[in-house]
Amino acid sequence: MNRNLDQSLLNIEHAALVSISDGVIVGDTDGRLLMLNRAAVRLLRVDPDTVVGSPVAALFEPFYARGRLTIAEAMKRLYADPYSYGQAGKPAEIIFEIGVRFIQAHLAPILSEVGEFMGVVIVLRDITREVEAERSRSDFVSNVSHELRLPLTAIKGYCDLLLHDTADQLNEEHLRYLRIVQSNANHLVALINDLMDISRVESYRLDLEVQPVQLETVIRDVADMVKPQCDQKGLRLTVDVEPNAGPVLGDRSRLSQAISNLVNYACHRTPEGGHIILTLSSSDDGVQVSVSDTAPRLSPQDRSRIFQPFYRPEDTLVRDIRGTGLELPVARVLIEMHGGRIWAAEGQDGGNTIAFVLPRCVEVPGEIIYKKANSSGRQYTILVVEDDEDIAQLIALQLRREGFQVLTTPYGEEAVSLAHSQHVDLITLDMMLPDISGIEVLHRLKGDPATAEIPVIIVSVLLPEQTGEAGQEAVEHITKPFAFEKLMESIRRTLEAKKGQRMPARHGW
Repeated sequence: MNRNLDQSLLNIEHAALVSISDGVIVGDTDGRLLMLNRAAVRLLRVDPDTVVGSPVAALFEPFYARGRLTIAEAMKRLYADPYSYGQAGKPAEIIFEIGVRFIQAHLAPILSEVGEFMGVVIVLRDITREVEAERSRSDFVSNVSHELRLPLTAIKGYCDLLLHDTADQLNEEHLRYLRIVQSNANHLVALINDLMDISRVESYRLDLEVQPVQLETVIRDVADMVKPQCDQKGLRLTVDVEPNAGPVLGDRSRLSQAISNLVNYACHRTPEGGHIILTLSSSDDGVQVSVSDTAPRLSPQDRSRIFQPFYRPEDTLVRDIRGTGLELPVARVLIEMHGGRIWAAEGQDGGNTIAFVLPRCVEVPGEIIYKKANSSGRQYTILVVEDDEDIAQLIALQLRREGFQVLTTPYGEEAVSLAHSQHVDLITLDMMLPDISGIEVLHRLKGDPATAEIPVIIVSVLLPEQTGEAGQEAVEHITKPFAFEKLMESIRRTLEAKKGQRMPARHGW
């Protein structure tokens, strides 16, 4: 009787497993596939008769590298420590792409009644509809941001120009007014950029250029960048780097952005005369970066919520701080995209510590050193293709001050004609033109041997992913609004690479 009951229960469990809409994968203690249900077969598009007994990780081989590496790393952690996996903030859920679909995978150990590790179970859920809904919201944010970027680019550019040219001619009151305008414009730029980053990450549209990265160099660059801000507030900034902490696999610019956000947040909260410590060290989980401060200590409730967008701790000091409220949320999503985890804790000697850890990368390719030839002294000609007259005049004015010859046009057809008739060394190209699109201009230039070698820098309110594969024909994509120094740096770097000549240095750079 008991045997019949046990068999009936097994039949019911098997029927339930087959019937559920979520995919279920079961692996043994050696990482080999024991079974998968009908939904998992459908999602992964595999033959159950051939994959059973093979490594579970092999099920994900056909899919995108980022998702494949993420789930492989998660499985590695699970098998290495099945009893604490999913605890203490370690991620137990990941999302990866299968073709045009997005799959959420929940990983968990299978433990017996006495706690014996028996294998792993992975539950797969198709969340494509949720992602598409998130993308619709992202598109709305993107469209609104585009409408804000054009006027904001002009406001910021001309304000910077006025401060540079007329600062010594204005009285203190008028100078203060201009600096207020500049400060508010910079604040809006930061807010738009942070909103776009969060929106792109949440809709899975932010691509990472993954490569081995030495965090020591990133940390020192960030320290150099934020030091003037700390000096202005009378803060002491200390960098403590553990030698040979090891490289990580990630996008250098995005990791730099995440670390900058943490240090900027600490700088905002720390009172005048305080101390900020930026630390790089090894940990059992990989490579750890910590930012410690002497700001008022956060409450446990605040520490659990500071990574939520726009959340501000309930203390007087923080309420008086001006910021986007998105520094920590952006840092969180960037770190989690790299397969890491981030947390806030009490500082050892008062204050607070915000830290993150990333998996260590084993191999580092050899360093590449680029050498630049001497300048020939030739004056370069840049064609500015921009349909907004105010922005076109602003870019042209700044470039002429840098010693360049400048041609401008708002029309794509005329841009192609000028590229043929004039000796153009570089083109800055807007994507939204009144006659033909910037993509069409790019296609024509690159498809004609006479103009194919002219480097093109896209300068547009459109994001890189919105230009598609065609936009990859440009050497760089700069999103409006932008700091002119960023455009200038891109132009110099591009012309040096093209001509093998060092550009004349700008006085004061």
